[in-house]
Amino acid sequence: MHIHRLLATAVGILLLTLSACGGNGESSAQSYGIKAGDTTCEVEDTSIPAGEVSFDVENTGSDVTEVYVYGKEGDEFSKIMGEVENIGPGTSQDFIVDLTAGDYEVACKPGMVGDGIRTQLTVTSAG
Repeated sequence: MHIHRLLATAVGILLLTLSACGGNGESSAQSYGIKAGDTTCEVEDTSIPAGEVSFDVENTGSDVTEVYVYGKEGDEFSKIMGEVENIGPGTSQDFIVDLTAGDYEVACKPGMVGDGIRTQLTVTSAG
């Protein structure tokens, strides 16, 4: 009888924990597209509000690519805020990053090498 009570309690705690994780699996992040080509890095909107942001990266190039969002570290954009790697030609992947107001750079790296093709991104105060 004692084992049944422990099992019931454990199942109850598990259900409460799972319901606290919540939701339907969908993010409330605003979504923006990025087209990563062999010589281009086109960000759908280069001025966005602060908060949770989802970037949907489409590889329009002919080589595997990766995309990074960099924040400033000192005078340079070198702090990795978010990234997605190994995006094959003709495929898409997304990634979510939480950004505060400030200046950032989006780097598309065809061939997954070098500093990448950089695009400025301005994040404004939310609301």
